[in-house]
Amino acid sequence: MITMAPPRGGPMRPSLNVLDEDLIARIVDEAKRVLAEVGMEIRGKEMRRRLLDHGLPLDPSGERVLFPRDVVEAAIASAPGSFLLHDRDGAAHADIGGDRVHFVPGSSGLKVLDHRSGETRLANSTDFVEYVRVAD
Repeated sequence: MITMAPPRGGPMRPSLNVLDEDLIARIVDEAKRVLAEVGMEIRGKEMRRRLLDHGLPLDPSGERVLFPRDVVEAAIASAPGSFLLHDRDGAAHADIGGDRVHFVPGSSGLKVLDHRSGETRLANSTDFVEYVRVAD
């Protein structure tokens, strides 16, 4: 549902509420379950070591770090409600959080035009790294 946000020193801004509160709570609860039971593969050796040093367990295969529900909830509770994103020159660029919406170019593209082969194909993590370098 599209609504108009109340003015805060400027014109009315449209806001978009796609999910109701019950569905949001269900999604967050399921994410907490997946983090606790399935975990995440942490490829960075230093980050993996730090997480294990802080007592996070591994899954039975030893491949994924598990994030128990209480750890996730503590992290969420300690996260700021908003933060300023700065450009590389140090100037504030975007206020992230609250009811503010930001659009970024191509950060979730499913397919890319491979500049090496000229073919369109599914994107991979290398493509994202190259994209970030170009955008920077």
